[in-house]
Amino acid sequence: MTFFTDKWTIAELASNNMVLVRKSKTNILLEKVVSEVSFDSREVVTKDILEEYDMEIDELNNIYILYQNTEGHLILNILRSKKKEEVKLTAEPISEVFDLNIIVEGKEIHILYMIEVQTKENQYRINHHYYDGTKWSTYGVDEITREKVLNPIRIIKLEGDILISYYSNDREINLRRFRNKNLEWEDKFNIVNTENHKVFLDMIKHKDIIHLTYCEFIDGNLVIRYNKILYDKYNKQYIKHKSEYISNEGSPAYPNIIFYEDKLWITWVELNKVVSRYSDNQGDSWDSIYEWSESGEIDFVRYKYINANPSDNIILKYSFGSIYPEVRFIGFGPLENAVEVPIKKKGHNIFPRI
Repeated sequence: MTFFTDKWTIAELASNNMVLVRKSKTNILLEKVVSEVSFDSREVVTKDILEEYDMEIDELNNIYILYQNTEGHLILNILRSKKKEEVKLTAEPISEVFDLNIIVEGKEIHILYMIEVQTKENQYRINHHYYDGTKWSTYGVDEITREKVLNPIRIIKLEGDILISYYSNDREINLRRFRNKNLEWEDKFNIVNTENHKVFLDMIKHKDIIHLTYCEFIDGNLVIRYNKILYDKYNKQYIKHKSEYISNEGSPAYPNIIFYEDKLWITWVELNKVVSRYSDNQGDSWDSIYEWSESGEIDFVRYKYINANPSDNIILKYSFGSIYPEVRFIGFGPLENAVEVPIKKKGHNIFPRI
């Protein structure tokens, strides 16, 4: 069947209920769960979205939906159990934003996005707006260069701070941490720097390990690469412990990195099917490649996933899944419906373990 690239977000609330948010033309639709997998109620949150939106939930089950409207303003909708609040965050319209992100931690709110630098061709600035519960502060994270594509940014919570991974250009990927205690960004750390062009990006943290994945061009084909990154707290620097190609060369796209039931999974889409590979030792070695048969028989999308009660045994930001009204994640877990794919050996250099 077909893989649709539309943005869908699914959130699991503390009450074990779920909500799904998606964009339909200029509308943002919110759908509420009534059973384990099916949705039957729908609410139009707004009818004037320009393009970008993001969603977050807090420990009180409040739902935050951030978007840019057709006039260029950033609008934050807060949906509480008995009331809805709409806040216009910008005093004046701004240029179109890209890859809009919101993170809520208690009373604190982080908003990050990319916006074009009007005076420089193909230059974009990553902006960060931080709300401490009483006032907003604005920071410039970095300026980046768009070459072939504008690659995404990825953000995770890290010991009360936030950590962002982003492309400086199509070949380099950086890490940078915002320290809430000092209200400042640390110096950026260049973690990937090779001559091959790259696309896509995903990142999670499990225990003290940062897992990063992206696609890289090799001889005109794409291949998925995995990086295992350790943080040296004493010297305050990131160490690339391992870097390895995960997929065969071809057309893999949209890689996701997932930790589920003591296994680290990387899932991706290739030829309209979901393919994946797992490691049972935190990325030091990898099992076979598997193709998920169900994905060839259904329409599916890539969900952004949010959980009000995160668990150490399931960590993911993105996953492929079947489309409303029955939502099921695909690409990780029991392998009964997966078929092994031969691994094509080729002599690429692999960054060794230390």
